Formats: sequence, C-alpha cells, structure tokens
Amino acid sequence: MQIIDVHGHIGNWTFPMRCSTVSDLQDYMNRCGIERTVVSHSSAIMYDFVQGNRELAEAISGVTDVWGYVVLNPHYFRESLVELDKYKDHPKFVGVKLHPEQQVYRLVHRNVIGLLEKVSELQLPILVHTFPGQTHDLCKVAREFPTIKFIMGHMGGDNWADGIEAAAACENVYLEPCSSFPDAGKINRAVEVVGAERVLFGTDSSLLNPAFVWGMLQDAGLGEDDLNKIAFENALEIFEF
Repeated sequence: MQIIDVHGHIGNWTFPMRCSTVSDLQDYMNRCGIERTVVSHSSAIMYDFVQGNRELAEAISGVTDVWGYVVLNPHYFRESLVELDKYKDHPKFVGVKLHPEQQVYRLVHRNVIGLLEKVSELQLPILVHTFPGQTHDLCKVAREFPTIKFIMGHMGGDNWADGIEAAAACENVYLEPCSSFPDAGKINRAVEVVGAERVLFGTDSSLLNPAFVWGMLQDAGLGEDDLNKIAFENALEIFEF
C-alpha cells in the first residue's frame, strides 16, 4: 500500500528534539513505509518565514520523496505575496501552510483573506493548523473560497469532534487527524460524517512518530477502499507531485 503523509516538519522547535533534518524524517518514513511527505520548516513558522522557506527549499532540493509547503505570515502581507510569487512554480513546493496559533492571528482577518484571494488564483491547497479554536474560522473562509482545498490540520486537536461537525457542510475542507490525542473513534467519526474521500493521512512527523498515527488509522478497522483513500488516493488528487 502506498502511504502519503500530508503533514510533516523539518527543523528545530522550542523543545528538545532528536529528529529535525530531512534525513531524520526519511528514516521515519522508511521505517513506516511512507513514500512521500509534505513538510514545512519550523523556522518559517516560529521565526522568519522568508528565511525558513528558503531553508526548506535548500533542504529538499534533489530529494525525491519530500515536498514542501510555503509558509505565509499575514502580519507581513506584502512579503507573503512575494513568497507566494517566488515559490508558485517551484517544482518542490506543492501547497501553502498557515499556522495561526504560533503566529497569533485569526483566519478571518482581512490580511488572511487577501492572501487567500491570491492562493485561490494559484489553485494551491492549504494546510491550516486548527487548534485551539480555529475550526469554525477555517470553515467560514472555506465557504468564501470554494475552489481552494483546505486541510484541517489536527482536525481541531483536543476538540476534534467539533472540528468534524464544522467541516461537515464544507466540501472543500479535508480532515487531517494527527495529534497527541489518540481518542478512540475519532477517525471512524470523521469517515462517518464527511466520508473517507475527505480524510487525509498526516502525522506531524517528526514532532510525532508517524507510527503512532498510522496505528490510529489501522485501529479504525476501515475497509480496504476507505483505507486506500485516506492513506494515499486523496492526497494524489490534491497535490501535484
């Protein structure tokens, strides 16, 4: 079975880490049978997004199994537009990453809306970190931009049940359930409410061991068709690798 991880990271965070490089990520991937991972760089999320995007481009250049998200920061609107223009045709960047928790903003802010207008023109998918308290804002902007495919990163985190319900009426919102909250039934509930065709496999690797999330998916007891959709088929429809 193919496995595509739509939510990965490289780089150091604000806590001790053993795995932070592309090589570390690939080691996880090899051990878990993951063929492709889409990542953002921690520096782009927590520090300088321009520098972080550049570091990611350098790190994944020539790498055949890792692709990138360009991180935008709506506090720096014009600079974010420049970053979009810089990476829109880059062969290793296949989507956009928004992280309103670390960068401290709401998805309904006018600067975010302005960036989404440009992303809509480019037809790039967007992975959004959605906890705490961003799931309803995400679905609100998703309704305003129905041609953008939004990935609800972490599916709302500890409030995943509310995240699922919020996404139910937004056909362009995909649920990605990785988190450190391994509550029983969360993947089954996501499939029940939105269908397996709108659930994606993401792990938060290398912040989390991807085997942890793969185990959650296997424990859901899904049929082969649904499992294939979540593991790789849906990602292949969203991303241009």
